[in-house]
Amino acid sequence: MSPEKRLIIIDDEGTLLAVLQEFLQQFGLKVYTYQSMPDLHRELDDKRPHAVLCDIVLPGVSGIEILKEIKKIDRRIPVIMMTGYAEEKERLESLSNGAYALLTKPFKSFEELYHIVNNSMDHYREVLRTEELTAQVEERFRREKINILELEFLKNLQRMIGETGDPAFVLRNAHTLLGSFLDFQFFGTMLVGGQEADIHIFPETGLDPELQRLMVSVLAGWSGSQPGQGFPGTASVVSELRAANRLYGYAALYRQEPFNEEETSIFTRFCSHIALTLEKIGLFEEIRNLSRHDGLTGVFNHACIVGELAAEIERAKRYDSPFSVILFDVDDFKLVNDRYGHLAGDQVLKGITRTMKDNLRNIDRLGRYGGEEFLVILPETGLDKALVVAERLRAAVAGTVIDSGDDRIHITVSAGLASYAPGQLEKDLIKDADDNLYRAKSEGKNRTYHEDLR
Repeated sequence: MSPEKRLIIIDDEGTLLAVLQEFLQQFGLKVYTYQSMPDLHRELDDKRPHAVLCDIVLPGVSGIEILKEIKKIDRRIPVIMMTGYAEEKERLESLSNGAYALLTKPFKSFEELYHIVNNSMDHYREVLRTEELTAQVEERFRREKINILELEFLKNLQRMIGETGDPAFVLRNAHTLLGSFLDFQFFGTMLVGGQEADIHIFPETGLDPELQRLMVSVLAGWSGSQPGQGFPGTASVVSELRAANRLYGYAALYRQEPFNEEETSIFTRFCSHIALTLEKIGLFEEIRNLSRHDGLTGVFNHACIVGELAAEIERAKRYDSPFSVILFDVDDFKLVNDRYGHLAGDQVLKGITRTMKDNLRNIDRLGRYGGEEFLVILPETGLDKALVVAERLRAAVAGTVIDSGDDRIHITVSAGLASYAPGQLEKDLIKDADDNLYRAKSEGKNRTYHEDLR
């Protein structure tokens, strides 16, 4: 597979096309631009793009229709839609027709756009890799009459992608699938990469502690160049869990009788399938994480924090529990950008989010509501306690110094509070907080306003 990543962009704004092409090509992407709908069959066949970036509104044609046509030609190609009018109807229509993501113009940052485009390309290339691997396995089966269960094993593993982000879930299912065609008593794995090795042995019951200790020693002591040595009364075969250039760990089978060469070869192949699945669920989780978090600050993005607020309202209705929200706005943020530059402004936003996260509970949620506004959700918290939290956060930010090069920047925030009342929707609660934030701003900034508007 060629290492070059190719992107098609369809947008009637010539200036934007030029800017996007210049920006993305500096990352090594080959970018083809069109100001109107091209001959999709010909261009997709000729350019073989790894992703398509398409505006929803185009002269004479809807971007949704282009999306549908691309999916008819090749449903695997990720299509990222762009719009200056991010209405919920457009979002749902795009996603329901197979769009990979929907980006709102003007973009928050070109870097975030690149990461979404690049991740979609990586996901598509992984799909192609999977199909290529499946084709190779099928050809090997045709030529060598390999048991059809290997294909079923691979397909079953692929079905787990998107269903889970837990490697233990994949390993537990791999143990069940392996038992269909290899004879063994125990299946052990050791995942590496974290601060401590993560060891799993299946089945999880009926294992003698001494036997478990010895099985772990086989995994931990295996160098990757020689099979495990085993121990009296138990034979083992060990293989790496490796995908591309990343080692995920080791896997081993245990039983009383020794494993022959064919069984070892089969197990090694199947371990490569397991590792590829671990790689893909990691990539899937990374993509899902990017879609939920703000690219600059790392906290929840606007759509996600509003979704969290809706979920908290449902929880409050179910359990009759209180909660409050705080809407923060950075005071005189435009002056920071004008005086120190936008890079310094980015450092200020990052510093504020770090300070706020350090002063919130694990159950609290923090999101970037927009620009320099941040929304905090405080479960199980009435208005009085929320005021204490808001003042603590406000004081903590006021006492923080942001270092940006040679500059030491002091910043303050204003806050508006609101507490949930039965029957309110998320928009009602945010409006109450926003109205109180406006009062805090108008009364001098660097303060909290918390009038009960009900």
